[in-house]
Amino acid sequence: MTQLVQDREISKFTRVTSSYNLNDAKQFIKECKKEKQHKTEIRFAIIDKESKKIAGSIGIIEINRQSNKAEFGYLLGREHRGKGFMAEALQLALGFSFGKLGLNRIRISCSTKNKTSRKVIEKTGAKFEGIEREGCISGDGKKHDTRVYSILKREFKGKKVY
Repeated sequence: MTQLVQDREISKFTRVTSSYNLNDAKQFIKECKKEKQHKTEIRFAIIDKESKKIAGSIGIIEINRQSNKAEFGYLLGREHRGKGFMAEALQLALGFSFGKLGLNRIRISCSTKNKTSRKVIEKTGAKFEGIEREGCISGDGKKHDTRVYSILKREFKGKKVY
């Protein structure tokens, strides 16, 4: 995973810095375990079925049981882009969120400059809600306006995972 995030495109559009190293990864894993115990976040690795290598990750983050909603965060390594990995991962994560977790609403956002992510989000059936001005500070320290989308359980056309 540390090799994947050395790509400047990832730090440009996510909160991960390009200086991310093995110690950062170990700390991140500890935090993920704690968040999973508290049931506020669940993270998954995206695996390339052919090479068996980690292609990226997707997280169901900011899980709010009171409001029955969450947000997604994700990243994909350069060599794995354009192959449908993220579209498949988003469908599976939505199915898991609406099925197993019983959530009702998922928020997905991306930088207004990240056209590829925008297209993948729109393929899920999520509805565009608007622009959040300076809604994210990326790993490279820049403020980005973000396109905000959401999808409700009743709108999801994919298979729910239980």
